[in-house]
Amino acid sequence: MPQIADVRQKQSLIGWNEQKPSPVREYIETVVVIAGVTAMGWFIASHTSHLALGLVYLLAVIALSLRVGRRPVLIAGILSALAWDFLIIPPHFSFLVGNFEDGMMLGTYCVVALVAGQLTARVKAQELNERRREQRATALFHLTRALAATRTLDEAATAFLGQVDAAFNATSALLFTEGSGVLVAHPTNSFLLHEAERNIADWVASHRREAGRFTPLFTSATGFYLPLMLAEDCCGIFVLCPATNAPTLSTVQRELIGDFVAQLTLMIQHERFRIAIERERILAGSEELQRALLDSVAHELKTPLAVLSTAVEKLNTPAEAVQQNMLNEIRTATKRLTRLVNNLLNQSRLESGVLRPRLDWCNVRDVFNAALLELRNTLSFENRITITMPKDMPLLMADAALLEQIIFNLLLNAVSYAPAGTEIALSAGIQNGATARSFVSVADRGPGLPEELRENPFQKFQRPKSARVGGLGLGLSVVRGFVVAQGGEVQAGDNPGGGAVFTVYLPHLLHGSVPNE
Repeated sequence: MPQIADVRQKQSLIGWNEQKPSPVREYIETVVVIAGVTAMGWFIASHTSHLALGLVYLLAVIALSLRVGRRPVLIAGILSALAWDFLIIPPHFSFLVGNFEDGMMLGTYCVVALVAGQLTARVKAQELNERRREQRATALFHLTRALAATRTLDEAATAFLGQVDAAFNATSALLFTEGSGVLVAHPTNSFLLHEAERNIADWVASHRREAGRFTPLFTSATGFYLPLMLAEDCCGIFVLCPATNAPTLSTVQRELIGDFVAQLTLMIQHERFRIAIERERILAGSEELQRALLDSVAHELKTPLAVLSTAVEKLNTPAEAVQQNMLNEIRTATKRLTRLVNNLLNQSRLESGVLRPRLDWCNVRDVFNAALLELRNTLSFENRITITMPKDMPLLMADAALLEQIIFNLLLNAVSYAPAGTEIALSAGIQNGATARSFVSVADRGPGLPEELRENPFQKFQRPKSARVGGLGLGLSVVRGFVVAQGGEVQAGDNPGGGAVFTVYLPHLLHGSVPNE
């Protein structure tokens, strides 16, 4: 899972109770401050100049502009000018001005108070906007950093939900559309949708319009529903349920929600592109594999069929020696075709999952002898095969037929690559350790594992560049499939002194007494 830092915070980055334009509280505060300054001026008017009190009024207006909105500041400037004129500037209790100097001062004060108050309020508004932009940028930074640490769409959705809950002090949910168009809720949703909410989500997905809270549609809904759009396709639904009773979404909140959703849709689009590229790669690989398979099968079938055709024509020759030779050729070609078809069928059984091993107690010596007999009946070879195993070798719990086929394929592989006259060692035993295992190994003195096959020598349709003509590269793949089906594993490595060794490990089980026969 990605590391989602700075997600669960005590307060949201984008609050739901930000300033309300000029609430009643601000007007009351304005009136109280101006009244207080007026009362103070009334008591000290006899000890100071009425012109100095104008500066006190101006200071009060500027101080109010730092706390309240523009309209209360405007009211403060007007009220302070009227109070100063009516109560402080002679003649008292009259709006008339006694001399030209006082009138010019009053007029100048009105202009300066209004301009200074409005400028201060504008600076405050700009500071508020900058703070909002900073909050928005911070929230987007946390989101992009969390999404960048994800590798899959599921991880991205988890990171997205965590960031939304932190930024908006809310619970949220994501529903993605599956192939059939059905909405599926993400398992890490913090807002759980009941039947009524699911119906709203289905409506939003079909009509591709926002609905629910803060909208004129489905106003009684708990959450705010927004479709996730990729071009004309609705790929999911985003649901936001604030923890407060805010009546509406502010412009900043709507913009931030849009930015968050845009980031998520980009991740969805990226995931779709990745899946499409992966699908194209798999299709290209499948086509290449199909061509290679067809070429190999065509070549493998062509050679024994040509032998059969030639042999059948020569059977008309009356010479008995020639006929016997042709019969041997037919027998060899037929076995080659049978081996090819059996490998293809075994690989098909393994990939389709229909292979079910029939486990029973079996004697390793009998299995070795059956595999060697099949090998001698299949082809002629000049290698010397030695068998090594303990005299008290216990019975193995395995499928005897599959184990025989495993050993046969490994011996056939060794005979095919080991030089004529070299030794092939066939051995079996029990490997003791934390978990006891039975093993069977086939070692040869051939060229060993080529570099291109060392990483995965059991890959199907994979043959070394130096391989002799013949074969589809299925033998070792079938071996691994048969071994895994019996709960074991097979390993390939280098044989000390040169060559390759393949070792099959099977679970070792203890059995009861075995009759002498």
